[in-house]
Amino acid sequence: MARPLSARRRAALEAIADTFMPGAAERGVADAFLEKFVARLPTGEQERLSALLAVFAARRFHRLSPTRRERILRSWGRSRLPLRRTGFSALRKGLLLLAWTLPGAPWEELGYPGPPGPDPEAPPKPLSPVVPDGDLELSCDVCVVGSGAGGGAAAAVLADAGLEVVVLEAGGYFGPPDFDGAELAGLERLYLDAGAAATIDQGVAILAGSCVGGGTVVNYTTSFRTPDGVREEWGGPFATDAFGRSLDAVWERLGVNTDHNRVPAREEKARAGLERLGWHVDAMPRDVQGCDQGLACGYCPYGCRLGAKQSSDRTWLVDAERAGARILAGTRAERIVPGPRVEAGPVTVRARAVVVACGAIHTPALMRRSGLGNRLVGRNLFLHPVVGALGFFDEEIRPWEGTMQALYSDELADLDGGYGARFETTATHPGFVAAFLPWEGADQHRELMRGLPRAAPLGVLLRDREGGEVRVRRDGTPAPRYRLSAYDAGHLRAGLEGAVRILEAAGARRIVTSEPSLFSFHQMGTARMGGTPESSACDWEGALWENRDVVVCDGSGFPTASGVNPMVTISALAHMNAGALASRLA
Repeated sequence: MARPLSARRRAALEAIADTFMPGAAERGVADAFLEKFVARLPTGEQERLSALLAVFAARRFHRLSPTRRERILRSWGRSRLPLRRTGFSALRKGLLLLAWTLPGAPWEELGYPGPPGPDPEAPPKPLSPVVPDGDLELSCDVCVVGSGAGGGAAAAVLADAGLEVVVLEAGGYFGPPDFDGAELAGLERLYLDAGAAATIDQGVAILAGSCVGGGTVVNYTTSFRTPDGVREEWGGPFATDAFGRSLDAVWERLGVNTDHNRVPAREEKARAGLERLGWHVDAMPRDVQGCDQGLACGYCPYGCRLGAKQSSDRTWLVDAERAGARILAGTRAERIVPGPRVEAGPVTVRARAVVVACGAIHTPALMRRSGLGNRLVGRNLFLHPVVGALGFFDEEIRPWEGTMQALYSDELADLDGGYGARFETTATHPGFVAAFLPWEGADQHRELMRGLPRAAPLGVLLRDREGGEVRVRRDGTPAPRYRLSAYDAGHLRAGLEGAVRILEAAGARRIVTSEPSLFSFHQMGTARMGGTPESSACDWEGALWENRDVVVCDGSGFPTASGVNPMVTISALAHMNAGALASRLA
């Protein structure tokens, strides 16, 4: 916290934690919430939380009966006042996630085995990044900011062209020997803001990678090519053979295949329901080699212990480093100044050009802090909002096991002009489920959680047409704003109804939905490419209109939402734009 909580506010927070899940405060959930989540928030957000707790403290919340406390929290969750709903959502998600991931969580009630621990036969980490410990000045041809699907691919292309490349990554470097499958440790090490990132109103939880390799380290290995209809809609180079060749290059480098698609019990339920309805279902293309598709695979969101996932730190960045690129971890870019020069704390990198690839939340923030870009920088934020349904069955399913995503359905993907929702399912663990489930009281919550071993999740991924925006706070941090339009809400509702029908057809005895909680695993569009400065933030090669030495090479460049998991599209965009930049610098 920016300043310590008063005793009364801390007592209120502990009482809130205990109301959500009795015994949580005694296990240190409230303290962990402050240390692991709140401490990472911008100062203004910390002050808002403190003011929120002051309201509870003034009502002597900690002295009320459990029944009365539950009634108050439920009223906040249903309040017409946005600030109350926002506060309830932030507290519910954070405190319940910690209650089910910290030591002492009652996993025995769920039959949950906990994290498997490090793999003694894990492959070594292939990179040798530097973590600066003092002032450092570097010079190069191109400074690449970000190391994920975009930054990694761009670095490989540029280095292969014989250019001197320096890659800056804000997160740390972790690999198979470090991964133990623990939810909380995985969130803290690998995710943006330890998994606590969200839109300003807490309406959409934002899950994004923040480590060497970025989102490719934590994604679910799903690898879709950009749909032909989307390429035609975007126009420009996306509709040309040049982008098709970049897609082919990415597909080959990642080794995308459908040979690692053993269907686990939870996805057998989805397949059964889809087939009984006569709906589309198909094998999921995945970027894996040697995936066990079993116990280890289900822990993949917290790092692949086998090294089977073909993430950027095991593909593109390896190529880049072998070609001479230098990678700096734990180095957050603060601004780009004329020269161009990238300032990252004690590190200064002078370059002929800068590639910006730090994700659709931080790319526009970096450009705004640097005074770069036109009025469209930060606009058109697309999130592929996700809602989910959880079906409870008679038999044991153990949804934390098995292939991450073996199947998908695009039955409702085109409800109107290419916009609609896709169905995907994935392995899931207690912390995430606790943050996802609706909360109506401690007993109701515990009863739902005890049903987890017999539950099968089904996600609804929306292709959103109406975007939000990323603004920048006074302290320079990004402030994403997003509100679901009536058009998009209609499609999401249709998708959720479809998910319920699928689970019902599969034989679910009970179905619970996550609405109104939304999640975003894909962020896109905040520096869109286009043909004119009036319609786009950068040109068809990703170069800013007023400064062609700054090039966007990540999902920020998408003109609209891709409608499918965007990793392959991001890498192909970066491959194409980096190739154009290399030609200009040659």
